[in-house]
Amino acid sequence: MNKQIKTVATVVIVGAVIAATAFKLLNNKKEVQEKVYHPDVNTAAMVQVDTVKAGSFDLSSSFTGAFSPNREVVVGTETSGKVIKVNVEEGNPVHAGQLIAQLDAGVLQAQLQAAQATYERASTTLSRYQQAASGVTQLQIDNANTDVLTSKAQIDQLKKQISQHTISAPFSGIITSRNFDLGAIVSPGTQMATLTDISSLKLEINVPERSVSNFKTGQTIDITTDVHPGITFPGKVDMVASKADASYNFLIKILVPNGKSSLKAGMYGTVSLRNTVAGDVLTIPRSALIGSSLKPQVYVVENGVAKLRDIQTGSGNETRVEVTSGLQHGDIVVSGGLVNLQDGSKVSIAK
Repeated sequence: MNKQIKTVATVVIVGAVIAATAFKLLNNKKEVQEKVYHPDVNTAAMVQVDTVKAGSFDLSSSFTGAFSPNREVVVGTETSGKVIKVNVEEGNPVHAGQLIAQLDAGVLQAQLQAAQATYERASTTLSRYQQAASGVTQLQIDNANTDVLTSKAQIDQLKKQISQHTISAPFSGIITSRNFDLGAIVSPGTQMATLTDISSLKLEINVPERSVSNFKTGQTIDITTDVHPGITFPGKVDMVASKADASYNFLIKILVPNGKSSLKAGMYGTVSLRNTVAGDVLTIPRSALIGSSLKPQVYVVENGVAKLRDIQTGSGNETRVEVTSGLQHGDIVVSGGLVNLQDGSKVSIAK
């Protein structure tokens, strides 16, 4: 009997807990719903509007990209040796052919002197054989000639090896990094320094299909930067990609002279295409657009009610956008006061 009483009591307690929890959840849901803003569809929202109209307007497109060096190489070694002279520091400007580092070539220099002595002796012997009236066989002359050629080849080889111990700049630029010090032992392929040429820079921008026809190789174009406001840098289109990337954009490279080194690699530059006048097209303010770039929408006012409508857009400038479908001349679109609107909301047009 006691066991049955305990069971009943447990069931009652569990039921009470469940009921209390359900009651609490319902109250919480009610409180949340009361706090959520629900626009009153019977109250007209104050909005600003604009009339869809046809006409000409100035198109403008801006493309931003990063400057990269015209040339940049990692200067390495072709041989092994000990660094006995360091001639550059990071940030130093260098000219083409300037010494960057010198490796110890003492052993090779000694071998070169010995090879030169051997060459001189072989040349003298060959000359003596050739001038002898008799007593010299053709075999002796051939062997002497071979000795001359062999020693000459050895001299050329040693000179080439010695030249590899001199690390020079392949072109003029700035040492942007140095990875060695005096006394360091280097081996073939060691990256000694990075040489960057910023006498001219390349601005790389990505342009969508509809705008790529505005760029031609050799075309002169103006470039602006946030770092130097009010200053325009002249550039020339160096390359227009013949193939789009995965995002269907085309890479454009613009060569920009940088004589005073005002620009640095890694800075951002902007190309603006302006004053391209379109024909008779329908336009709306940019502020009227809602939705996404893939599904642009606007609110159209009809008989005092805002109705959501899908549209298709084309080109545009800073203030207006071309509408290719979804609207007609004379339609009234909401351009301000969009925050509290939903499809079917009553609206009142601000004067």
